[in-house]
Parts: sequence; C-alpha cells; structure tokens
Amino acid sequence: MSEQEPIRRDPKYRPNHNRSVTISGVIDNTLVSRLLPEIVRLQSVSRDPITVYIESPGGDTECARLLLEALRASNQDRSEPCRLITVALGEASSAASDILMAGDYALAYPYSNILCHGTRIRPSSSFTKDQAASYARYMAGQDEGFALTLARNCIDRFMFRISRVWRIIEDLDATSPGLFGDADVPAASSISREFRRFLQDNRFTRETILEQLDIAGQNAHRVFAFVGDLHLSSAVDRKEAIRTAILNDALARASSETEFSSLESSYRLLCDFFEKHHRDMIQTLMGRWRVDLFGQRDYQKAASINDEERPKWIMERISGRCFSLWFLFVFFCRQLQTGDFPMTATEAYWLGLIDEVIGLDLASPRILVENAPNIPSSLQRGYEEGLQGVPQI
Repeated sequence: MSEQEPIRRDPKYRPNHNRSVTISGVIDNTLVSRLLPEIVRLQSVSRDPITVYIESPGGDTECARLLLEALRASNQDRSEPCRLITVALGEASSAASDILMAGDYALAYPYSNILCHGTRIRPSSSFTKDQAASYARYMAGQDEGFALTLARNCIDRFMFRISRVWRIIEDLDATSPGLFGDADVPAASSISREFRRFLQDNRFTRETILEQLDIAGQNAHRVFAFVGDLHLSSAVDRKEAIRTAILNDALARASSETEFSSLESSYRLLCDFFEKHHRDMIQTLMGRWRVDLFGQRDYQKAASINDEERPKWIMERISGRCFSLWFLFVFFCRQLQTGDFPMTATEAYWLGLIDEVIGLDLASPRILVENAPNIPSSLQRGYEEGLQGVPQI
C-alpha cells in the first residue's frame, strides 16, 4: 500500500479516544459496574462509533457477555446499535479476545498478544463423578456456542483474507486453480491445504496454529463425505441417514472416547446445517462476496456456457465456495476451543480474526474504503447488484 495520506479518514474504521471505554485488568463484576455508566453515557450522547480499548488477561465470560450486550444496546427510539471499534493495546486473552473479535472493526498493535481457548471451570473440592460428567456436557455446549459466535463475528474477515490470498495465487500462476480447484463445490480440506501452504511459505503463522487449520479441513472433509450421496427430500430423512453413516463409521474405526466425542460434534454440526441459521449465513455470504469469489478463470469458463445455463452455473459456483468456506471456518473456530492458542497480532490477522494490525502494510477494509475513488451512485448500485459479469443471486 502507498505511504501517502489516505484520501479521507473514515470514522467507521478509526479509533476515537474521545468516544471510548477501556477494558483493563480482569473482567469481573467490578469492571462491569465501572464501565456500564460510561457506556450508557456515550450511547446517549450520539450513535457514533464507540472505541473499546482492551488490555486484559480475560476473566468471567458472563461479565464479558454483559459488556458486549450493553455496548450493542439500542435506545428508546430503537436506533441502530453504535458501531464498535475494538483495539488490543497489549494483551487480549480469553474473554477479552472474545470482545476484541466481536467488534465491527477489530484492530491490534503489532506487539499485542491474543489468546483463544475453550471453556474453563473451577470445580469445588467435592468434585464427584456425576458432577464431572455434567460439567463436561456443559463445557462442550459452551465451546460449541463460543465457536459459532466466533465464526459469525469473524467470517467476513476470513472471507476478505481468503479472497485476497486467492487473487495473489491467481496472479502468480494464471493457470493454477489456486485455493478452490476446479470443482463446483471445493473440498474444505483442499482450501485449508492451499491456504496453509501460502501462510507457511511466507512464514505468517506458526506451525501450532497451522495444525489447527489442517485438522479443521480434515474434519470438514470427513464429515461432508457422509452427505455426498444423500439426495433425500426430507430433512428428517437426511438427518437419520447422516446419523447412521456417522455411527457406522465410528463403530468401524473409532478406538477412543475422544474419537466418539469428535464424531458427535461433527454430527451435531452437520444436522445443524439443515437448520435455517446456517443456510441463512451461506445466503448472506453469497450476497456479500459473490464478486470477490469469482475469478478470471471463472469468467473464461462462464463465457463458454450457454446463456440459459450460465446464471445457474455461476450461482452453484459461488454457493459451493461459500458453503465450504463457512464450514471450514466453523470447524477452525471449534479447534480454537480445544486448547490454549496464543497468537501474535499478525497471526490473528492472517487467520481472519482481526481486521487490521496498526502500522503494518497489510490490506484491510479501511484502506480500501479510504482510498477508494468517488464512484457515482448509479455505478455503485450497479456494482452492488453484481452487474460486473456476475448475476444477482
């Protein structure tokens, strides 16, 4: 990117100290009591963006959730919530990283440290076997909920990163299918493998994090294999067929409780795919990213398809990519709940967990928006409706 001053500064992407709160130290009831009045005051003054500075080792997840709900609250006039700009000043661990990544625009300084991990509890001294089983079920449910929330909060960052990496690979080798291959529905495992190779070759991310990307791609590939040939009209029939396929696979090869637990989680996610919120998310991604997920090779192939079949082919191409990317990212977010995963700000950026690393020359939505030329509204509407060779879907 150029070092020259941007054409314009957009307050939707820039921290504002004058409209800010600071999450400092352990996130607990004391911190919540201190910040709530200030949050309400900022919201009552205007509906402009609120900046949340973060320097915290984490703390109580319920307190973190309460702070986020307060920051996203409407008012008596039912106005839109204030846009949140979150900034990691130094440390953003555990519940603090959840707040950072929940921002509408998330930034970190290059020296920041970000830590993701799964649910933790502090059991009493009289910890029984039955309590352990109950806690395990509770923690599994919490981890799944956190993973899906993280995926929803960060999926557009991940898509932005994927689209840019795909363009780089495509520019380096115009004959290579790059991240997506030639299939209409690319395998999540092949996407993760190519994305990993790019990150590894450029030394953007440590091996411990790349391994989680590998596992996510492998798990997604293994689970989707169960659905490949299931063309059943009823969602109930599909779920039953998937359940049977996964159970048979588990009986054939699973040798540990860990394997069964993994299969159970995969089954829940696959069944969830047939529910509305996953289908809605994939439709949303198709609307937002249809132009960015359509490359030069796609344009060339589309030109060889007759006019009647072309719109359907394009829709299947983009929907297949959104399907694979969404579930790959969900599986990756689930992996981040399985242990302790410390990351630098740059690693979090490349994995799509934050938008921008302050002071580094990395592509970001802010740079694109602030340096974009002024486009006449009629042309802008045409672009948003997908009139650059890609039909509205």
